[in-house]
Amino acid sequence: MTDEELSALERLIRDREFWRKYDLDYKTESLVFDRRTLQALYDLMHRNSVPYIDFPISSGKESVVFKAYMSGKPVAIKVFKMTTLKFHRIWEYIEGDQRFAKERIDRSRYVYIWCRKEYTNLSEMQRAGVRAPRPIDFERNVMMMSYLGTKQRPAPQIRNYEGARDLFGEVVEQLVAMYKKAKLVHADLSEYNILVHRRKPYFIDVAQAVRATHPSAEDFLRRDVHNVCTFFRKQGVDADPAEVLSQLGISS
Repeated sequence: MTDEELSALERLIRDREFWRKYDLDYKTESLVFDRRTLQALYDLMHRNSVPYIDFPISSGKESVVFKAYMSGKPVAIKVFKMTTLKFHRIWEYIEGDQRFAKERIDRSRYVYIWCRKEYTNLSEMQRAGVRAPRPIDFERNVMMMSYLGTKQRPAPQIRNYEGARDLFGEVVEQLVAMYKKAKLVHADLSEYNILVHRRKPYFIDVAQAVRATHPSAEDFLRRDVHNVCTFFRKQGVDADPAEVLSQLGISS
């Protein structure tokens, strides 16, 4: 990456108007892009022939997601924030995961492992037929995946979707498929990380998802079921956690 290319990408990230397109705070968002993150972002874009980033579409405490284009088709690029992702918060989701048991996990590398963990989980969900973004590639703390939404706007969270109450059965189906087919537990499932795309629920933000063999997997699963049922009961649905857990083969 030349200094000129890096400078051009950095100028875009530092542009206040770039962040205002999605009502995001320039001061808090643009400053998470240190030199290493800019380099990783550029390398990922260059390797996949992504000519430019369109605009940011969402932001949370631990990551920011951009819309971009690859071969004329929209993709999403997720950047895990080096400065706000806390080691002590994510450690329990890595420690008991045998897929990463041989990793040298320290405070200088854990964000990179977290990114790769999400990519790995999405890949396993895809193979099992669970609805989630399709992973494309990753570089350090930056990941590329399929974009969910229209040209005008990203897919809404289920909490903002007018027909949410009609999707309870499908959300449960995906939850069961994730556990029984992908052998994964989301471990942070709620109305905030279920998107509705083409009237179907999609699970997102799966870096913390653990294998079904994780020591705390059943506890995480009970929490996921509780969160989902609590949301749908507020929508007027008779959502019984015990019934959902019985479909999963887990005691309540």
